[in-house]
Amino acid sequence: MVARLFRLRVALLGGAFRGSFAKGLRTSLLYVLLGAAAVLLAVVPARLLPAGHERAIVDVIIGTIVLAGAFVVPFFENRRNLEPRQFGQFPVAPAAIASSVLITSIMTWPFLLMLIWLTALAVLRPEWGEPGWIAPVALALAAILALCSARVVSAVSKLLAGARNAGSIRTVGVVLLIAFLPVAVFAAATAFGAEGSVAATSAAEAAGWTPFGAPFAALALAAAGDVDGALLHLAVAAAAILVLLAVWFPLVRFANQHVDRPVAPDAARAGLGWFERFAARPAQVIAARELTYWARDPRYRVALFAIPIAPVVMLIAFAVAGADLRPLALVPLPVILLLLGWSQHNDVSMDSTAIWEHVASGIRGRADRAGRLAPVLMIGLPLALIGSSITVTILGEWRVLPAVIGMNVSVLLVACAVSSVFSVLMPYPATRPGDSPFSQPQWSGSGSGLAQTLSMVLALLLAVPPLWYAISAILDVEFASNMWALGFGLGYGAVVLLLGVFIGGWLFDRSGPELIAVTQVFD
Repeated sequence: MVARLFRLRVALLGGAFRGSFAKGLRTSLLYVLLGAAAVLLAVVPARLLPAGHERAIVDVIIGTIVLAGAFVVPFFENRRNLEPRQFGQFPVAPAAIASSVLITSIMTWPFLLMLIWLTALAVLRPEWGEPGWIAPVALALAAILALCSARVVSAVSKLLAGARNAGSIRTVGVVLLIAFLPVAVFAAATAFGAEGSVAATSAAEAAGWTPFGAPFAALALAAAGDVDGALLHLAVAAAAILVLLAVWFPLVRFANQHVDRPVAPDAARAGLGWFERFAARPAQVIAARELTYWARDPRYRVALFAIPIAPVVMLIAFAVAGADLRPLALVPLPVILLLLGWSQHNDVSMDSTAIWEHVASGIRGRADRAGRLAPVLMIGLPLALIGSSITVTILGEWRVLPAVIGMNVSVLLVACAVSSVFSVLMPYPATRPGDSPFSQPQWSGSGSGLAQTLSMVLALLLAVPPLWYAISAILDVEFASNMWALGFGLGYGAVVLLLGVFIGGWLFDRSGPELIAVTQVFD
């Protein structure tokens, strides 16, 4: 079976070049550029830094990032050929399928690019030559670890997400990539600052004890003459590979014994916008519809464009009063995130023409509440991460980044939780679809001011605990306090959000007919 799969892998490698001449030329140029980038990743540290401690730190950090990428990326991008499940109908033992798929994965473009990078490292790092056997073993462990990581994580993603949720998973991956790019750029820029060497050394030491950085830390220790330490790090990498292999074989057996529910042959798969990227489940369908509304409905766009005005006005007022603007860099982003999450507190009224579908179809309230939060979370979470890196850049203190992230994310989640409750508890008249976003219908019941005031006050009160811990960690810059502020902010925000979704869902289930009656009056 291994020989047949090898032939299939080779055919798939060559299949990328088939078609028109222009397609073959583009594909060839793409892989030449990727190969050159892999070599360049090994060349740049060798040219910029002399052999020694600094180059070893850079190699450990880069190696950790590359192997961690091989572990994380397949979860979000797993559109691969020759998955184990494809061989479930053949009379072959699951163990044979697992071993054959794993071995033949060396004939894939990502792994070949990984081999080019590792080979370039071996050639351009002469200090790794002593003792002579450690470099081949460490680099081989790095390649095997990347291979096993990609296969195991891809299989887990296939089982958890399936074909229906693959688009959603890819969308989440793109959002996270965009969100963490500024943090990565900021971390790289900080490494060249005054305290950058100390931070880079600490990061390399910590990364060296992870499975992803252990092979490169072993090479650095062996080059420095510490063979015993190198063997210990190699043991960490080898143990991680054994764990992945112990997970891989049961995963393949489980995948071949369980199949997804088939998709109807007449189901539309293209031309549906956001609905293509979400599964056919209540919460996800509502999320796709809400994202479509936010993209097309001017009522949402006007509110979205108006949100950044409030913090700008606040900063102008502080500047006129003569306040120092550097500490005030912490203010705009939490205010924006608070208003962004709070903007959903009357979403039922904004969606008055479709709320009857949710009640008539028997959709659970928590599915309605969770689906409506998709636009705010998809905008707010990347904004919180990107804005946090900008905030600490203005502050000039990178060590408070965890506390700032915890504070901003918790404010967003708390505001979303309050909105999930108040949009069904106290709906009030909103602009009707198709009308001017600046018009406001009349209503004889309780006014909008009470609902807006109560929801905002409750959101501010619930945001006090994470703000308190974050500000304390920012004033007293310590690693432990900042990590505690990050963990508390994320955990507290997640718990409050879940409570808001379930309470709002419970209210929705109890008051569905009343919501229809109220929203029909609005129209």
